[in-house]
Amino acid sequence: MLVPGATIEESQRAIDLCRQHPTKLFPTAGVHPYNARAMPTQQELTSLQGMIEMEDVRAVGECGLDYSPSFPEPESQKKWFAEQLTMACKLKKPLFLHERLAHQDFIQLIEEASNRFDGYFPPAVVHCFTGNEEELKAYVARGDNWYIGITGFICKKQGAALKEMVKLIPLDRLVLETDAPYMGFPKCRRAEPKDPKKQYPNVPSALPQVAQIVATALNRSPQEIAKLTTANARRFLRL
Repeated sequence: MLVPGATIEESQRAIDLCRQHPTKLFPTAGVHPYNARAMPTQQELTSLQGMIEMEDVRAVGECGLDYSPSFPEPESQKKWFAEQLTMACKLKKPLFLHERLAHQDFIQLIEEASNRFDGYFPPAVVHCFTGNEEELKAYVARGDNWYIGITGFICKKQGAALKEMVKLIPLDRLVLETDAPYMGFPKCRRAEPKDPKKQYPNVPSALPQVAQIVATALNRSPQEIAKLTTANARRFLRL
């Protein structure tokens, strides 16, 4: 199971937690766009790179761009994202990516990072994909080391279009997620709260429900989807 970092402090906690369960939990280190509320200091970048250099840190992230109304100004987001892309390319670490309402700038920064490293770009997961068909096709077209993460969003009413789009993802590029404790969805917990607004937190054990919906959409068994996506996740994480 992947345990993503969203701030420098959270990344360190993820590393500490995963070291208690080294064969089951795998950390990432990164700064989420929601937390990119000021330009990074050199001390922050040095601390983050030090964590990313650790052998047990499996990926850089969660990092990216999100232009939702409550998020920080784009310029600080882009600076944090560009710095993390550089670290990932330099250290050849996979990327755990976040993008919402920012596709054009997101791709531009990725292209710029790749160009700085003579066309090299590490494996990447586009985490919690909720975009449109054009964006999905653009990610898939980037190559065999780009993976698409599907979460419990596909279990929601708003995820109806995603049930069709998931058919466009090559089976060897599909990974499943819960995005716990966020992205709650119906029946993501054993006991549903009476107040539907309190369906959080989501939990990792809800992953089979995501697999079931994806399997139905692809006309395959949940067991087959579980096997395929586990193999993809292991390949991405180099396990």
